[in-house]
Amino acid sequence: MTRPPPTPAQDTSAPPVIHRQLRALVETMGMGSALGPHIQACAAFRAGLDRMRGARDFHYFAGEENEKLELRVAALPVATFGFSGVGRLVAIACETFQDLRERLAPAAITRETPLFLALPDPLDLGIPVSPELERNEERRLESLCRRVLSLTFENLGWTWPGGAWKAMPGGHTAFARALQAAGAYLAGRPGGSCVVAAVDSLLDPQLLEPMLLQRRLKTEDNPVGIIPGEAGVALLLRAADRLPVADLRSRALIRGVSLTAPPDEELPPDGRALAACVRALLPAQELETEPFWVSDHTGEEERALEWGNLQVLLKGEPPHWGTFDAWFPVMGFGDTGAVSGGVGLCLAARALERGYAPARSILVLSAAEDGGRSAILLTSSV
Repeated sequence: MTRPPPTPAQDTSAPPVIHRQLRALVETMGMGSALGPHIQACAAFRAGLDRMRGARDFHYFAGEENEKLELRVAALPVATFGFSGVGRLVAIACETFQDLRERLAPAAITRETPLFLALPDPLDLGIPVSPELERNEERRLESLCRRVLSLTFENLGWTWPGGAWKAMPGGHTAFARALQAAGAYLAGRPGGSCVVAAVDSLLDPQLLEPMLLQRRLKTEDNPVGIIPGEAGVALLLRAADRLPVADLRSRALIRGVSLTAPPDEELPPDGRALAACVRALLPAQELETEPFWVSDHTGEEERALEWGNLQVLLKGEPPHWGTFDAWFPVMGFGDTGAVSGGVGLCLAARALERGYAPARSILVLSAAEDGGRSAILLTSSV
């Protein structure tokens, strides 16, 4: 007798998932982006606006006439002009932490408040490192973290009032990794707080040139490429287990984060890893209605295929979701690399806070180039 094919829930080919339950209140948010600081950027995205323009220091050639064309990018309006490498990351971080600082309550950050920072690998940005650091990714990231944050706070004239700094890798899933580290810190610390941040830029010519040759950029003759962007986000999170009800009103709660590790072999994305991340979050939650989706889908063909496969997989099992209405932050911010998950979370948290979210629960999905996938679940606190 022939056995029937496995249902999605029985799928043994899905990768193992690292899952952490959280109950973290998004207390304060800051952002530096092409659309401006946090509140302005969220309003602009909601209105369907963008500030995408031709890159000032990068052009490409296309057509038989070898015509010189501008590459459409989503750059910070002024702050990063003329900067590259570490300097560009510092310029973005200054905008981000200045926005956060303006919204912080007095003494909101204490000496025990750690900072988890999601960063790109300096080798990917073409930043020179010593041979010793070239062989050690963890130390390489920690070194970049110290340089970026120390220069940022020095430029802002702000002596960091909090605790230790920790760098988090992972490409598009780096922000989810930082959230998991934050969740581990907040566990067992009722009322404790931490800052989770991310900074990245895909606009350095050393990055754009190889991406252009690989036909990964959106150009006149390649409509399915990415629009490079840059951004920074910083969030103050607080463990919500014992906070008074008044403190929870009209806020977003991060309820869980799930991650899959990069696969051992390079395979085209088929949606199974993302579906596994979603399934890992939902059994622990009682969602009365279908969640809304925020995806870092970039416009590339493989990502479009993955998004479609994810819907097929999740429609095929309880609760048999029928709608996958979604926001795609890349449409307003461009591809922001290691910050993409943070941008999606900020958009979702602001929508829940202001009451215009399409649902009471929002899933933020991220997909890294190395094959790692992540999902973050937010719900309304009221």
